[in-house]
Amino acid sequence: MIFVKIVYYILTIIALSYTAYFGISGLLAFKKSKVRIRKFNDKTKFAVLIAARNEENVVGSLIESLKNQNYDKNLYDIYTLVNNTTDDTAGVASRAGAKVINVTGNIKCKGDVLKFAFAKLKNTNYDAYVVFDADNVVHPDFLHVMNNIYQSGYKCAQGRKDSKNMDNWISTGYSLFYAIQNLFFNKARTNVKLSATINGTGFMIDKNYIDAGFNPVTVTEDIELSILCILDGIKVVYTDDAITYDESPNSFKDSWNQRKRWSIGIMQCCKIYNKRLLRKVIKEHDYSSFDKIIFNIAPYIQVMSIIPFILLGIIHMQDIQDGIATIMSFDYTGLIIGYFLSIAISIYTLQYYNKSVGKNVSGIALFIVFVLSWVPINFICLNHKKAYKWVPIKHDRNVELSSLMR
Repeated sequence: MIFVKIVYYILTIIALSYTAYFGISGLLAFKKSKVRIRKFNDKTKFAVLIAARNEENVVGSLIESLKNQNYDKNLYDIYTLVNNTTDDTAGVASRAGAKVINVTGNIKCKGDVLKFAFAKLKNTNYDAYVVFDADNVVHPDFLHVMNNIYQSGYKCAQGRKDSKNMDNWISTGYSLFYAIQNLFFNKARTNVKLSATINGTGFMIDKNYIDAGFNPVTVTEDIELSILCILDGIKVVYTDDAITYDESPNSFKDSWNQRKRWSIGIMQCCKIYNKRLLRKVIKEHDYSSFDKIIFNIAPYIQVMSIIPFILLGIIHMQDIQDGIATIMSFDYTGLIIGYFLSIAISIYTLQYYNKSVGKNVSGIALFIVFVLSWVPINFICLNHKKAYKWVPIKHDRNVELSSLMR
């Protein structure tokens, strides 16, 4: 029993320390940013890439929002990367005004799609790539903001990921997750010149860097690119001013499948890159590398955090004493405090980004359920040894950009 108690205390301290790390680092969101972005005339030439698979219902809206950018129309081209489609995605994209690249070969994930497109466009004269998903719509100032960042000397930038839909507690959970990540993770790190994380869509990357060789080997090419940038000395800059509106799943099944892919990809990145990141920490004292290591081990820490509660139940059943009862009371009190803290953070973040609190009560109340549902997902992914099979998520939400901007 003494051994069980020791393990309980050790694991509890690890879990609390991990949580405290992100809590304390999140406060850097309120620190004055050390990153200086100047204003420039339109100058950067962008290739705008849209990964699309059976997206005929939504891709037209994205292309329309891109055509209406407040940016010199001669300085960007829109490419729709059509892969494994059985609908009229290519036709819709072409009629909307985009150039179509038919992605062929053994395409298993978005990383393969981007790799194919990068190779196809290697000998073109663009300065940078901007990447979106087909279900997005984009704020009209997006490219102008990215131009300012690129001309200020930064080779990679992540814009703010917002939501097209907050229909139920699941899609609202996504919106809250993105908003909290925007503010308390990415903005916080950019403020102190640490590297932010690329978040799937709405990001810019220097073409020369990509041309030097980008060969993703995981199912989360965004996290992988974030890591590669750090290893190569490139800081990912985050901006609140370049906004992408993303369609979130409304069903728990779709959410489960999507987050399962995310967890598998992060675990792959952890196994492949953490040793290289650690060497950079030791040799160069690079804090962005250390921060990324901490980020990569998140799925394992989440699963590990369940063990102290199991051990606490064993201790309580076998050795009921006043001291243990106090410990149990402390743990359950901590859960209650954590729940109300999640509500407070959710409300604050929604207000920070001018979102309605009253219309999203169920999502706020159940956000902790959305987060905790990641634990069984991560547990299942621990034993995932087969090659990942991409599971499609249907996108059909057409929303007017003007309504989202309001």
